[in-house]
Amino acid sequence: MSRASQFLELAEEELQASRLLLDNKHYRSCISRAYYAMYYSTQALLVNRNITSRTHKGVLQQFSQTFVQSGDLPSSMAKNLKKTYGLRQLSDYEEAVILTEELATQALTASIEFVSQTRVYLDNAV
Repeated sequence: MSRASQFLELAEEELQASRLLLDNKHYRSCISRAYYAMYYSTQALLVNRNITSRTHKGVLQQFSQTFVQSGDLPSSMAKNLKKTYGLRQLSDYEEAVILTEELATQALTASIEFVSQTRVYLDNAV
């Protein structure tokens, strides 16, 4: 199994966890898992091009530079990744912030679409 495939499996696992967390009204954790599904999908894309990064911000930057600026993937993916990253930062590090079902649902929906678009891109890149 390729590293890209391994990252995509992790992304799917995080999507499943995010769905369960949303269903059980654990919105902070739902958002965090939704972000990680996107993060692992991004890692799959990057590793497919032999690109690595040591930080989350670096992964986001490499994704935008490599796939969005080139026109290979839509800018909406970078926008959703950045937004979900920001929500994940709030959910993990800001105890006073209130994260709603609506925000959690938006994060999960964006994540599902992101992982799907990643799979399509990688399937066509082979």
